[in-house]
Parts: sequence; structure tokens; C-alpha cells
Amino acid sequence: MSAVRLAKSILPILAAGWNVACAQDGTASEFEYLRLDERSLVVTHSLASRFDMPAQYTVHPPTHRAATFNNVPFEISLSAFVSPLETIMVHAEQVADGSGAANYDRFPPSTWPITEFRSPGPACQEVPASVVAEEHDLLWLRERGFEPSGSIWMEQHFLSGNDYNDEIVVTLLIRGLDCEDGTEAVNRLTALKAQLTATH
Repeated sequence: MSAVRLAKSILPILAAGWNVACAQDGTASEFEYLRLDERSLVVTHSLASRFDMPAQYTVHPPTHRAATFNNVPFEISLSAFVSPLETIMVHAEQVADGSGAANYDRFPPSTWPITEFRSPGPACQEVPASVVAEEHDLLWLRERGFEPSGSIWMEQHFLSGNDYNDEIVVTLLIRGLDCEDGTEAVNRLTALKAQLTATH
């Protein structure tokens, strides 16, 4: 994938110029790294965690798929807590060939949503409507009530296992602001972070 990825899928759009990375999708095999427990999203691989948000955010059953990015195969489970103007996506993934490709040590440490995550900080991008239908995670969000085209502010937080094969990516996305509205965007991202409860 590119430097920052909306988790194997949305991600490519957010890092180096938000260019869509080439991914080969496949049918998910027998894995489920994220499951829905009432309104909680529960990570089931070695980075076992639980994520919750208030009822005004609609939580969706996880989707599971296999995909290849930059010649590295991944097994991906994803879901999100969605409202029309803001969403938090959760990806739980595993590097399928055990090559340790989920290494985010280059990013500064972050204590959100829990300790040991890393984050490059907030970024904004103008996402063309034509891109959405071609990009798995963006289309997934559109179909569930969050329109990911236009000016989109995003902040991603990454957690990797000790061998860099299991990972969690938590992505905050907000719309309704221009890319020049950095101060307001940081305020809204901070308020959105406060809505997520995470345990590890």
C-alpha cells in the first residue's frame, strides 16, 4: 500500500496524493477478525480489542475480504460506526503471507484510542465522486450512509502486533468542511474521538 492507507483500501487514497492503489480482491476465506457483539465491534485476532460508540452512530455488521496490495496479500475485516457527517471505521487485518508488512513504526506514537497506536495526524483531501465507485471502502461507506466524496478530513491510527502481521486501523472521517478549515476540523476530530470507547 501507500504510505498511509485507509486500511488496505481507503488508505491508498489518503497517503501520497490519495491515489488509488492497485488491489486485487478475492473471496474471503475462513477468517473473521472483527465481529459485532450487540453494538460493539470486537477484534478477534492477537490484538483483541473492543470498540463502542453511542447509539446515534449506526454500527454495521463486518465485511470480510481478501485483497492484495503492492504484491502483499491481506485478510481484511472491516466495519464502521456511521452518521451522515462523520464516521469511525475499524479494520482488523492480517498479513496473509506472514511477511510483516503491517509496520507503522515510522509514525509518531498515539495514545488514542488506546496506548501503543501510531498516527501521522489529520489530513484533508478532495475526493472525486468518480473515485468512490472504484474504491472498496469508499463505496462501502456510501452504501451505509456516509458520502465520502468532496472535501474529506481524515485521521488514522494504526496498531501492529509484535511480528507486524496482525493490525488494527481506526480511521476517523468527517465531511462538511473545506480543506482550508484546519482549526475547525481538528476540533471536530477531537470531539469525534471522545465518542469512541476502546478497551484492549
